[in-house]
Amino acid sequence: MRAGPERVILRAPMPVVSFVVLVGVLIFVHELGHFVWAKLFGVRVLTFSLGFGPRIAGFRRGETEYVLAALPLGGYVRMLGDGAGDAVDPAHEGRSFQEQALWKRIIIVVAGPAMNLIFPLALYFVVSLGDTEMAPAIVGTVFPDHPADGRLEPGDRIVAVDGVEISTWYEMGQRVEPSAGASLEFTIERGGELRTVRITPALADEERPLDLRRAVGRIGITPNQPTAVIGIVSPSQAAAAAGLRTFDRVIAAGGRPIERWTELRAVLDRNRGSMLPVTYLRAQRLPDALAGLADLELYEPHVATLTPESGTSDGTERAGLESSDLYVARVRADSAEHAAGLRPGDRLLTLDGQPIRLWAQLRESLRASAGEPHELSWRRAGSDQVITRSFVPTCDRQTDGGLAAYAFGMEHYAPRRMEALVPNPAPVRYALRESWAATRMMIEFTSVALLRLFQGRISPREVGGPLEVARVAATAARSGALDFLSLMAFLSINLGLLNLLPIPVLDGGQLMFCCIEAVQRRPVGKRVREVASLVGLGLLVVVMVLVFTNDVARQWPEIVAAFESAE
Repeated sequence: MRAGPERVILRAPMPVVSFVVLVGVLIFVHELGHFVWAKLFGVRVLTFSLGFGPRIAGFRRGETEYVLAALPLGGYVRMLGDGAGDAVDPAHEGRSFQEQALWKRIIIVVAGPAMNLIFPLALYFVVSLGDTEMAPAIVGTVFPDHPADGRLEPGDRIVAVDGVEISTWYEMGQRVEPSAGASLEFTIERGGELRTVRITPALADEERPLDLRRAVGRIGITPNQPTAVIGIVSPSQAAAAAGLRTFDRVIAAGGRPIERWTELRAVLDRNRGSMLPVTYLRAQRLPDALAGLADLELYEPHVATLTPESGTSDGTERAGLESSDLYVARVRADSAEHAAGLRPGDRLLTLDGQPIRLWAQLRESLRASAGEPHELSWRRAGSDQVITRSFVPTCDRQTDGGLAAYAFGMEHYAPRRMEALVPNPAPVRYALRESWAATRMMIEFTSVALLRLFQGRISPREVGGPLEVARVAATAARSGALDFLSLMAFLSINLGLLNLLPIPVLDGGQLMFCCIEAVQRRPVGKRVREVASLVGLGLLVVVMVLVFTNDVARQWPEIVAAFESAE
């Protein structure tokens, strides 16, 4: 027996295997659409091939030869009369593709792309069945000046909307999103008691990828409550005197474990001025840790004795602390905020003279007015000094694959705690609804992406080819079957829509010829078809060269750099 470390070979699917499985399934589904409808209309199918090039394996059943070819980059269904030089035997008269009625030929041509657009319904259904648990309908944050402000509170559990019982955040969204402007009755559980409130969702403009927008109903709440990370209100109050600092995370108070900000607040509200032992975590920064590879923060436990002022008012006010939500944790050195004098630890107060009640509210205001000057006031960390500056906030809009993101010059530190998930109450109905919604959304996004590409708003350099598909397929396969199926659904929609483009040698080109025939009431001439096919083939070659170049640039940038330097 030989000692030594064991080797694990092929722990994850190889890119080639993942690519072949992914593309093979999509090609099979596509060609199956052509094949089935050709058979239904009585067309003689000569060959059903997966792949191009040399034959690897195959067999004949009936009048059709089924082939597996060497190059898994496509496939084809060859029908009688489909080729330019096909001679139709009198015994098979009426069974060639060209002899079919125009409407039948259109169906046969469209069936392939249609299958690619329908197939994701099944894939997304399977993926959605994996959502066996969901976020509960518990309020985490209530946005100021939104419909739920003053009606709902963090920690409220929504148990029904308009008399329909719900248990998950998803179910609540299904009731609220389509109900903008309509008054809804919310039944909530608060403090062990049931109560009802009426809220009218406001119409909100939801930003989506590729500059798309969707009008939905919103009441201004989010799930997941903030953890008990604190901010010190004043250096002269009880929390500061106890040695607590801004961004300390309280994990126990008075012998009770604390996970959420609301739990700490409840403990302080019950305190009438007696000493309260508090256990907290404080970040200890370790610069250039791991031999200079990273900067780390080590959280060390500490204990303090907090003695709030006596009284019955809000316990956090009497203790001199609050949530860290509006405290600045980081300021970019090259930002307008840093130039204006904002520093880590400062507490934001007002924007253009209006009190800031929530960090998310501030971000939304700055994003909606990007590039405009604002007046910001804040309290200097560790003092009662108030500073006011006018400046144009940093708000960089970035896109990654069509997804919009915003980078601000300042950040806060207010981590949130995910609530315990609850069972999905209707997994099959949920999967049906989500598969339809996901398929429709991806068809819309892919269509718009193609339009943006032709408009020049998306760079051709962002288009991926076979190598990129193989890389993404391997990554998805390592992540699990559901991720792999989601990728397959996405690529199936792409394949279906791309094949509908009016380019000869694609299904869209054949459909274009059928439409011209319908208008002029005679088939397009053979010579025109041949020339158009050559042009279409040349265009596809150009596209393939482009996507292969993009793939090489992504995966081997040093090769591209070498060519550029040589020039």
